[in-house]
Amino acid sequence: MPDYERIGKFIYTFHRVCGRPVEDLAADALPKSVSPELAARAASLAQRFNLLAKDFAAATDEDFAATLEEAAAVRALIDNAPPKHGV
Repeated sequence: MPDYERIGKFIYTFHRVCGRPVEDLAADALPKSVSPELAARAASLAQRFNLLAKDFAAATDEDFAATLEEAAAVRALIDNAPPKHGV
């Protein structure tokens, strides 16, 4: 599969699985109910996505798969974050 097709599929799938644009994984863009630990995990995920997108020719299918799994996990945690009281 050509590299551009590979990265295109990865980017499309990432956004579908993650449920939000990469820029929305920054701490200030996340819901206020997200813990600092989850915000750091989301920021790390965004950084990993950007690194893979930048140097996609060197990325393995395993790199893509692991990032997509992390995106799904982060999305579930963000979607299920309990509301903070008093916020």
